[in-house]
Amino acid sequence: MMRHALERLILWLAPDHRKEWAQAMAAEMSVIDNSREAMAFALGCLIACCRFRLEINISQTGSSSMQDRFVILTFISGVVAGLIGLAYLLVSGAPPSMVIVNGAAVVVGIMLALSLRLAARPTDAVVTVTALIGAFILLGTAIFGYAIEGARRWLLIGPFFIQTSLILLPLIAVCFARVQNLRTTLAVCVAAFAMGAQPDRALAAMLFVAVAIVGMMRPNPLTASASAFCALTFAATLLLPDRLPAVPFVDLILWSAFDIGLWVGLALWAGCLLLVCPIAFVPKSERTILHYVFASCWLTVIAAAAMGAYPTPLVGYGASAIIGFFLSLIFLQPASQAGLVSDPGRASLADTDEAQPPLRTNAPSLAI
Repeated sequence: MMRHALERLILWLAPDHRKEWAQAMAAEMSVIDNSREAMAFALGCLIACCRFRLEINISQTGSSSMQDRFVILTFISGVVAGLIGLAYLLVSGAPPSMVIVNGAAVVVGIMLALSLRLAARPTDAVVTVTALIGAFILLGTAIFGYAIEGARRWLLIGPFFIQTSLILLPLIAVCFARVQNLRTTLAVCVAAFAMGAQPDRALAAMLFVAVAIVGMMRPNPLTASASAFCALTFAATLLLPDRLPAVPFVDLILWSAFDIGLWVGLALWAGCLLLVCPIAFVPKSERTILHYVFASCWLTVIAAAAMGAYPTPLVGYGASAIIGFFLSLIFLQPASQAGLVSDPGRASLADTDEAQPPLRTNAPSLAI
């Protein structure tokens, strides 16, 4: 059943001029007896299909996401880190479902980044509404979400547990870096409150660092208030108990990977560094607040994963972080355009420049 699903996905993703190739690949996959070898072959085909689609998007649309050095490098880094994560899951003996979920997340993330960059117009209104919607989804998760050991961080959608904060919080941070007004400040405060209520120290720290950077680069009453509130909610998470144990293939893998082999551990660290290194290729004189906020978000998450039982983004199991990484690319603009976004009502402010399943439940669900 899983093979048939992968075959259909390959045939669907392949562009018209590659349909015969996709049919040949699907036929070859159907005769592979070993299920692990068949999945590895299918993942290679899926990556090739994504490359074919990407070539078409670049040649036919001239996507703006392909015209900016930082976005190009970040996009490529995310893809490579995702592939490193798939390789780690394969060599570490992770369940096949984890490999399939992560592989599908890479494909979905790539398609989201490309399609939304083409469709979304990053006006003040769009950015503000996106931040507000994301913040209240996080608040809803903190109130009504699925709780494990006192931590309420997931939404159960069908058979999947979705960690909404890893998907939406980086996007909210980018939105606030673009637009500072009363509504985006409210969105940041609601999101920070949700992180404190869940509680989630790693993501609360990520939001605090990102908002603090905005506050330092664009000091005004709104950014100062948001920074102070995020600091309080982060401090609250440090006082609240966090009893979630480490999950295999998700938490603490930056250290446990060395038990498999030196090169495996080094590969995971290299994959993590790929997420934050694109900013080093942007000349310092051209860096904007978006560059610093984006890099700080993922650097904070990686640091938390190295210090405690928190998900390791992209190189470990977890579709939420993969999708969140690519989703946060949609409002990154070229350096010349990312400088300032103003609010009409506050122009002066804007112009200032495996023993158990992953979630310890017997339900037939997957945490992603």
